[in-house]
Amino acid sequence: MNIINLFPTPVCVKYLEPLSKLVLQKIFKHETKHDWQFNVLKSKNTYILEEKFLKDLKKQIDSFIQEYVSEIIKPSKNLKFYITQSWLNYTGKKQIHYPHFHPNSVISGVYYINADPKLDFILFKKNVYDQIKIYPSEFSIHNSDTWWLPAATNKLILFPSSLMHEVGNVEKTHGKRVSLAFNVFVKGDLGSKETLTELRI
Repeated sequence: MNIINLFPTPVCVKYLEPLSKLVLQKIFKHETKHDWQFNVLKSKNTYILEEKFLKDLKKQIDSFIQEYVSEIIKPSKNLKFYITQSWLNYTGKKQIHYPHFHPNSVISGVYYINADPKLDFILFKKNVYDQIKIYPSEFSIHNSDTWWLPAATNKLILFPSSLMHEVGNVEKTHGKRVSLAFNVFVKGDLGSKETLTELRI
């Protein structure tokens, strides 16, 4: 049987160069605040990639974003995709990020600074509601409502901001899981006059 995957959701993964010990020290000592919505610690600075000590990391992330845009979105016009907000997440034992997506953003991403692929993961959820549910004997990308990817140190994941995702509860822990999340928006002339969809940002 020939299977044609119509309208797939692109989730792209790349491993970045390890961070230096000095950068890691600054990250682990960074000022935090408690996020009551998700019951985790987050950096007080929600534009963390603007800090000088993370400029090399930002360059690597920017490069992957441009690769994602070029290979996946393939815009017909000259558009500028840029990082808007970015923040650190510090997640400990029995802490959880509830299902959510990222409004006011085109692409979202997460970079893992400290994560164990045997214990840590990100769970993606299908955005379509199935009124009739038939449970499969074997799960695949064609019949699953959820799909999890292991998290690992230096792993960067990019995905559409409209894709629902969560971080599940971890019963066992190797220490505090630390990640850097960010959103990406776009500048330029979107749509077209002919189709009455033009939007200049």
